[in-house]
Amino acid sequence: MTDVRLSVVIHPEDGYEWSGILLAKANFDRTLELLTRAWERLLGYGRRELDGKALGALMAVERKADGLIATAVAAIFDPRSMASVELTLRCRGGARRVLRLHRRLDAATGTIYIVGEEVPSSMSPPSPAALRGAPANRRSAAPPPRR
Repeated sequence: MTDVRLSVVIHPEDGYEWSGILLAKANFDRTLELLTRAWERLLGYGRRELDGKALGALMAVERKADGLIATAVAAIFDPRSMASVELTLRCRGGARRVLRLHRRLDAATGTIYIVGEEVPSSMSPPSPAALRGAPANRRSAAPPPRR
């Protein structure tokens, strides 16, 4: 399986429904449960739109990038390594957000608990222009002022 479906599981009785923290659970049955409304606010999609959506459909990757999606999904669900996982997600309107997912395994229940944080733009991956060696903007290409 190269992708997973999102499940929105928000219960008012949990007390953290309105938390600003991105909380989720990755279960060994390969479901990814979003637990707070912070996901809705960050991504710009409503609960009903997110429920059942494929994670790969939200990832900001080029078309035909099934390998990248499979790698990201495998990293999220890997119980052997609890290293953080970074994902670039496409929000409503096309904006991209880089998220770092911090994961902790509860081996007794087979659940990986996730706390997500947005990576500041200064830490996000370089732009395609920067990767090609071109200046990121025209101002940076200007010669230094003469004295």
